[in-house]
Amino acid sequence: MNDKALVEAVFDCNVYLQAAAREKSVAAECLRLVDAGLVRLYLSEEILAEVEDVLNRPEIKEHFPALTDEVIGAFLLRLRKSAHILRHVPTKFYYSRDPDDAPYICLAGEMKADYLVSRDRDLLDLMTAHSSEAKEFRQRFRPLRVIEPLAFLQEVRRLESESAAS
Repeated sequence: MNDKALVEAVFDCNVYLQAAAREKSVAAECLRLVDAGLVRLYLSEEILAEVEDVLNRPEIKEHFPALTDEVIGAFLLRLRKSAHILRHVPTKFYYSRDPDDAPYICLAGEMKADYLVSRDRDLLDLMTAHSSEAKEFRQRFRPLRVIEPLAFLQEVRRLESESAAS
């Protein structure tokens, strides 16, 4: 972690989509924390490929006209420059409720991230659900927290305030 980084995090694909599509969104603000060096962001090549695929889907580009090829290219370059990217992440957790979420969980676990930032109900439920998978997740990946972008933003700002005060 760099000297200023207060936390380590993994963002899910929808956070990247919102950040790329809406510069004034909470997700974009979360990414600015990475740019400012307050958050160490982890990505895998697999997740980066998914983000690129999603951003380039015709229905996504139609829904978000601001997502031009130039904007997408610049956004992906920004991620490559600001994130710590792993080529391969071992699959150590399978999530039957939503198998597509496994790469995010495994990356966060592998890197011992503090947060997995998401709006995805399947991921958020891992923190409170009573299923055997959710219990296993909390036991194996403690102290990792799955948290919504706004709560993450507030948490990092709180930590930044505390750090500045000390």
